[in-house]
Amino acid sequence: MKWLPIPILVVVAGLAGCADSRTPPPAPQAAAESSQSSILDPLVLQQKPDNAISVRDALKRKEGETVVVTGRTPPGNVKPFNTGVAAFVLMAPEDLAQEDIKEELECEDAATCPSCKKLLDQFAVRVELVDESGAVLPTSAEGFRGLKPGDPVTVEGEVKRDGKDKKTVRIVARKLYPG
Repeated sequence: MKWLPIPILVVVAGLAGCADSRTPPPAPQAAAESSQSSILDPLVLQQKPDNAISVRDALKRKEGETVVVTGRTPPGNVKPFNTGVAAFVLMAPEDLAQEDIKEELECEDAATCPSCKKLLDQFAVRVELVDESGAVLPTSAEGFRGLKPGDPVTVEGEVKRDGKDKKTVRIVARKLYPG
């Protein structure tokens, strides 16, 4: 068996000790949360507005109306948050509580299921958080201030109607209150 000279062992031990004492680089998730926070923080309302309407009421509003809408994001298997931009789906809590809707949204492939999509088209609004120029913010709202599927959210923005029949409702929001 060969023996390593003592000076080499000392250097190796010293390097190992130095590696342990270094501060680890920030985790990628922590950096992402910091970036997300700096982008979305300016949109946060100080308190939940008293004049908020339900998602059901928002679905009946005309194109161009400014509204304050409160609702809940659907369960996680629906994948209510866009991972690339600050966009998500909101539904009225009373609709999410209906047994037939709850049962339908529990399907394993709810995010791509045609029946679930039809339900969302009928009972949900799409929310896009935008900057001053109207561009959707380049970060997901999921995880912002603990926001997760099933949580309540209130947004303030303008009603847009999409699709050939103009029944799909989108809220272009400039303010939000998570929770």
